[in-house]
Amino acid sequence: MKFPASVKVLVHLAGNEVGVQHHPEVLGIQGKKKTVQKKVDPGEGHGAILNLSYPAYSYPSCEPGFAEHDLDEYDPIAESLAFTRSLTTLQKAFRLEPPIEQVRDRLASSTLACKHDKTTKSMRDYAHVLHVPTLSGAIGHSDLCRFYASFFAPLPPSFSTRLLSRTIGADRVVDELYVTFKHTAPVPWILPSIPPTQKQVEIVVISIVCVRGGKLESEHVYWDQASVLVQLGMLDQQLVPEEFKKKGVKSLPVVGAEGARAVKRGSTQQINCFIPEWKQQQQQNQQQQGQHQGQQQSQKK
Repeated sequence: MKFPASVKVLVHLAGNEVGVQHHPEVLGIQGKKKTVQKKVDPGEGHGAILNLSYPAYSYPSCEPGFAEHDLDEYDPIAESLAFTRSLTTLQKAFRLEPPIEQVRDRLASSTLACKHDKTTKSMRDYAHVLHVPTLSGAIGHSDLCRFYASFFAPLPPSFSTRLLSRTIGADRVVDELYVTFKHTAPVPWILPSIPPTQKQVEIVVISIVCVRGGKLESEHVYWDQASVLVQLGMLDQQLVPEEFKKKGVKSLPVVGAEGARAVKRGSTQQINCFIPEWKQQQQQNQQQQGQHQGQQQSQKK
């Protein structure tokens, strides 16, 4: 079935089967309607996109009713995905461009400036903020006020961020941030209970902000905590447990500031440094190229 370009259609299919109605017609006379059960295609990739003539997605791990909060079939992850996809379709249909990027940036400005009242006023009552590597953050307006006032601020004077990339969706903004600071003061949300080390830190932070009704619904923040600990001298790459040393492991596969710098530059000479087979293959390829070039030169002579 196809629809005109002016009509925006979106289909969500839950479960493993769906009922398809058939309307048989013979010589212009309609017969009895029949419902046939057909298997739902699991779809392509992580998004479970269906290959149909209109946008459609499958949710094979869920049952019909997965978006209804008061049903046993409710699945919060599938509901959130379906909501975002539906909202995207509606925004396109009505040509709406909600200012979620501005909402995100106003929130970031007030947070970094330690304007906590302004920060929490831009959040929904049951919003949550979660810094995944350290499980720091808060849930709900009251706890968020306390977290930002007592545990997020003040930031070290050297704390700075640089936006590397931004992806904007119907209700989400995903930022890739290059963050640097000298650990001259406690930073409880990154290094809880760790006293200042006076060491420099460079990390890439991923922030996923969800906006609903012009206010923050949630923020999930990720970074490489092993890299932070290496840079502070709290994690030694050579301290391999004896059990793994016996298995031939010589160092821990963690990096320091080079990880963040590689993202910032878009390149690194240390690519695949923990995969010895990669280096061996490179050397073999270089030898083969050298032999090939030598053969070409000898043929020219």
